[in-house]
Amino acid sequence: MRFRLLWLLSSLSLLIIPSVHARQDEQIPDAMPLVDEGEYEIVNFLLMGADTANPNNNGRTDALIIVSVNTTAGTASFLSIPRDLWVYVPGHGMNKINTAYATGMNTNGDGVGLLRETLIYNLGMEIDHYARVDFASFRRLIDDLGGVDVSVDCAIEDWRLTSPELDPTVEDNWEMFTLPVGVHTMDGDLALWYARSRRTSSDFDRGRRQQVILRAIWHRIRSLNLWDQMTDVFPQVTELVMTDLTVEDIAGYLPLAAAVDTSQIAAYTFRANIHVRFGQSADGQSILLPEREAIAALERQMMLPPTESDLVREHASVEIVNASGVTDFAQVAADRLAWEGFVPRISTDNAPFQQNTVIYDYTGQRKGSSLSALQAALRVSDENVIPQPDPNRTVDFRVVIGNAYYSCTYNVVQPGQ
Repeated sequence: MRFRLLWLLSSLSLLIIPSVHARQDEQIPDAMPLVDEGEYEIVNFLLMGADTANPNNNGRTDALIIVSVNTTAGTASFLSIPRDLWVYVPGHGMNKINTAYATGMNTNGDGVGLLRETLIYNLGMEIDHYARVDFASFRRLIDDLGGVDVSVDCAIEDWRLTSPELDPTVEDNWEMFTLPVGVHTMDGDLALWYARSRRTSSDFDRGRRQQVILRAIWHRIRSLNLWDQMTDVFPQVTELVMTDLTVEDIAGYLPLAAAVDTSQIAAYTFRANIHVRFGQSADGQSILLPEREAIAALERQMMLPPTESDLVREHASVEIVNASGVTDFAQVAADRLAWEGFVPRISTDNAPFQQNTVIYDYTGQRKGSSLSALQAALRVSDENVIPQPDPNRTVDFRVVIGNAYYSCTYNVVQPGQ
């Protein structure tokens, strides 16, 4: 395969590139071994979001998401690559990964090629297809879908143009805007703002929110039955999205895409002090230094079928009852649990108002159960867990959402962010 050859050539290049050309704190690392895909047929799609509204501007790829589809097992996973990941850009030294595309465009006009080489060298992941979109096209894509419904489980506050048509260089055209917890139907402008904001969160959370938007787009396409029309509308899609996918490619992938529900898509992001650590480059940039062994383990996990621990969560039945007095909270909690691998259902029971969220555990076994994952996802303390073992139970857990529900565990601003 072409990119396996590129990977081998990049590895061999270390033998002829004298290390004296790199600063002591920027030594070029060895090439990452290719991820072992075993007996599975894996197709990796690279999604790029450019930080520009000008189609003639190369821009930095501040949004990088790999969609890994295991066509053998019929599973799909998202992996967000943080824009500040410090990598070796083949032939161009050490830099942030979001510069690779623009570097390729500025040198030989092949930004995608250089970014692919960068991903192979530093992550050991081959990219089969790509798609790139800029700000303007992203807004139009969302608007053409009629907007997307997004569960916001962490309130976001950031500066926002009072109207997208206004001049962003004029200070008076900006206002501080807060998006509260709840289910929101977002147009293109709000979806872009939500995907990019990081004033009250971090780059890690921004990667997660970009995946949330991607899931919402996927769900919207399914709800409109657009998969059945995709080959017909593909020419219009290519007006907004730069991609190497052909109509024939789309036709081949459609059956699997139509079959995979958003609840079946696993989500992965790099975690601080596990997959990356904070650092600073010699020229003073805040960067994320990769922990290669942890990243390799994460990649294997995302490409292969669900592990036994994932299946525990999938098999645990969870019922959500809304006692918060706020209509959206049950849906927000359900989507939050879906993100963790659960498949919850929302009860239509009328429940009396209560302040705190309570989990009723009918399993009678803490060890090996999904209780700890439920508690962590919904921020429920041990005091609000009520064990009620029931061998005749119809569900394993009953979550009663209270008015004080606030499951936000993402919005932690890290050093250098």
